[in-house]
Amino acid sequence: MMPATLAPQFHRESLLQGVDVFGGPEPREGLPVRVAVQIPVCLTFAELLGLLSLTCAAPLVEELGDETVIRESLQYAILDTDLNTMDQCAERAMAAYLGQPMNGDEDAVDYVRRVAVAVTRIFGVSA
Repeated sequence: MMPATLAPQFHRESLLQGVDVFGGPEPREGLPVRVAVQIPVCLTFAELLGLLSLTCAAPLVEELGDETVIRESLQYAILDTDLNTMDQCAERAMAAYLGQPMNGDEDAVDYVRRVAVAVTRIFGVSA
């Protein structure tokens, strides 16, 4: 078990000052405080391509030039996708990218290739 230090109650207010709260600028009395956390994630080209082209977070074609939209779409896709689905999407996306789409993905080839260009431009990785 990891050791922990509990802050005494009288430190509560000073600890909350300046904390970035998700969902609102100030914590309200009685509601739990939420803080933003960063978790490093290492993704392959195929995983980036799958997450950005074959999940519910996929940006529209006209949004592919906007780096902010791509990064936010990726963040949402990572949060919303389990590891098995991520692997499946990566495999399907690479098949479409290589011109050999799996059944049902035939119409995705052009879109996946456009996403691949955005992935290379923004993240500096390619197939």
